[in-house]
Amino acid sequence: MDTSRLSDRTTIGLILRRAERSASLTCLKYHDGSSWQEVTWDHMRTLILRVAGHLVREGVEPGQRVVLLCHNRYEWLACDWGIQAAGAVTVPIYPSTTATVAASIIANSEAVLGIAESPELAANLAPLRTLLIDGEIATWLKEDASEVEMEQVTQRLERLGPDDLVTIVYTSGTTGLPKGVMLAHRNLVDIAHGCLSEFDISARDTALSYLPFSHVLERINGIFVGATVGASVWLSRGSDHLMEEIQECRPTLMISVPRFYEKVHQAVMARVRKETRFRRALFNWAMGQGRKHARGQSAPLLPLAERLVLSALRERLTGGRLRFFLTGGAPISPDIEEFFWALGVSILQGWGMTETSSGATSNTLAHHRYGTVGRPLGGVELRLDADGEILVKSPGNMLGYFHDLESTAATLEDGWVRTGDVGEIDGDGYLRITDRKKDLIKTAGGKYVAPQAVESELQQDPLIERAIVIGDLRPYVTALVVPDWEAVRHELGIDGDETDMAADGRVRAALQSRIDRANGTLGQWETVKRFAVLAHDLQEENGELTPTLKVKRRVVQERYETVINDLYDAPREATV
Repeated sequence: MDTSRLSDRTTIGLILRRAERSASLTCLKYHDGSSWQEVTWDHMRTLILRVAGHLVREGVEPGQRVVLLCHNRYEWLACDWGIQAAGAVTVPIYPSTTATVAASIIANSEAVLGIAESPELAANLAPLRTLLIDGEIATWLKEDASEVEMEQVTQRLERLGPDDLVTIVYTSGTTGLPKGVMLAHRNLVDIAHGCLSEFDISARDTALSYLPFSHVLERINGIFVGATVGASVWLSRGSDHLMEEIQECRPTLMISVPRFYEKVHQAVMARVRKETRFRRALFNWAMGQGRKHARGQSAPLLPLAERLVLSALRERLTGGRLRFFLTGGAPISPDIEEFFWALGVSILQGWGMTETSSGATSNTLAHHRYGTVGRPLGGVELRLDADGEILVKSPGNMLGYFHDLESTAATLEDGWVRTGDVGEIDGDGYLRITDRKKDLIKTAGGKYVAPQAVESELQQDPLIERAIVIGDLRPYVTALVVPDWEAVRHELGIDGDETDMAADGRVRAALQSRIDRANGTLGQWETVKRFAVLAHDLQEENGELTPTLKVKRRVVQERYETVINDLYDAPREATV
């Protein structure tokens, strides 16, 4: 195949050219249950073309939609790129998606074929004709397609253009059914170039991939951007193995959501709490030196802090080669951000959405400002509407929502995407997100409250694992609080069943004191007047969190309606 005949503004054109140039180099590594296995770029090219050829045999036509429902594995990428090579359109679905939501996606996308990991996941796609990764697809990956089929693939690849549809990504959404975001080849290619204009990424880099491929953050920023320059990627087996894999992979870069970094921070602090008084003091002193340095202040004893504490801790947490962590998908607490910088780990917060092909802004190693999501990536423009809503004009801006002209008209306006996020832009162009426009709480008294800001303040306390702020059209603000039970056991000396501990007056009193302290930093109208203790954290499997771990506020409020109503129905003076 003459790859010079392929457009350099199609995703698959770039991938196949990369495979040609980097044939013998590592494309990715995956764990087969006993050891890490390597897939070279040349072998990935073979897998992609085999999938494409067999899709032609199955009768899939250019522009038709193929659903992909699978956990992260190398076959996911081979199928995604194979679908593109056949001129078709990938419709990724999260493995956690319910059958009801999957049915709505299939109907809206008018998919002609499904590819699923297992019979259990395939059942969620019924009655769509579905092939199994460990069944028919495994056979495809071992067998070359016919010459006639491969000639068809070549012709389709050569006809593909930048404006052709490459994928429809259904937004997970914190409310309602997802909408299908249409992205063209040029959207992904051009925004990748915009990222590479700000980040020095090359074939020398190794990434550890952890977030679901179904999400644009990982699929575009974690996989595609690196693939265009030949960076290799290790595919994580999941959160249970992540810290072990960091030591094995020793990545130079990694993308995740704030929850991962919060968990790392909590694990470090839990371990520190168990140390002797001397070692706790030593840790706090060393981190103090690191914070001064990170803030640009004089820290003359930093080399000693590095030698005694910081270097070894950084090695355990990052593997020792990390150049930077990238965080996105939701705001990260300023305290967590500063914790990593104090440790000597660069953590860069970015921002974007499915409708902008993931990233629109980011902090970088050269340009970083705490509490912001950085400056626009190459080719991206920002402006604020009168109410503070952020509007984006980007090469990554979607074509629209599939079969949804009304939603498209409400979101796309003269080339600008209405993001639904509210923010501020400082004099140097750094963007600060203040809240989601749709999440803003308006109390019965007419005051607006940004729940994420209040929740972030509460969650900075080590006793609080999660807080969900309530108050829309209510007389005052309340919260559902999930304690960090490990911290409760250690700090309060209370143990037992978590349901029993949630009702323990000592736990409630301790949480009340922490909430009172947080309230002292808030405006009177946004202070938490009452709270309820939840014994267990929210779960994606229960539909309470999106696949990127954002709280589905409407679901939570419906599920805990009785608990919430009790916070408002009981006499105020009788409620803790």
